[in-house]
Amino acid sequence: MPVATMRGLAALLLFVVLAAFPGIAALPHHVAIVRVAGLSILWWYGGVVAPVLAGLIAIAWLPTGRSSPRSR
Repeated sequence: MPVATMRGLAALLLFVVLAAFPGIAALPHHVAIVRVAGLSILWWYGGVVAPVLAGLIAIAWLPTGRSSPRSR
């Protein structure tokens, strides 16, 4: 897959991870305030799940620059 396509896919996935936070907060019946281990689901997403997902996406799909043909 070309680097530009991979970078675009990674950017799209990062925007989805970012946009999910207000999406979870807008769920009906205050689903986001349900508590798991003493903290709300929204806190778990914003404090743990989203940063881990963003890190994994960045590591897996963003090019590192070391494989550039000009760096040889």
